Amino acid sequence: MRIVSADGYLRLQTQELGSISLQHLISNVDDEVIDPVQRCGAATTLSGYTEWVSPAVPALSIGWDWEWRGTPGQSEVVRLGLPRTNILVVSESSVPMTWEDSLQVLAHFIDAIDWQRAALDAAFRAGTGSTYKN
Repeated sequence: MRIVSADGYLRLQTQELGSISLQHLISNVDDEVIDPVQRCGAATTLSGYTEWVSPAVPALSIGWDWEWRGTPGQSEVVRLGLPRTNILVVSESSVPMTWEDSLQVLAHFIDAIDWQRAALDAAFRAGTGSTYKN
């Protein structure tokens, strides 16, 4: 059973992360200033944010910024920076990691899951009324 600690965080051991079921909550595209002097065929980027939650109570919440990088013939979506969350990762003996170390573990967790398609689909529907096609 998950319990919120007095500091407001849900404490999880690293091995518990793999058993978390996350559901997409929201994603959107950041408002950007478009460079009026862009060249045709030049690399382009697009950024946004995404938030995911667990269906279990109390809910886990984890969000992060992302960037879509497009160059002629290829594109990729990558996480930017460290996540925002109510999760604090602890050792097997329940000793909390430092906040920075906890966020690094969660960043690796995010990078190992398949989140890109759901985040882009939702962001493009919210931001443009259409769906991303790769």
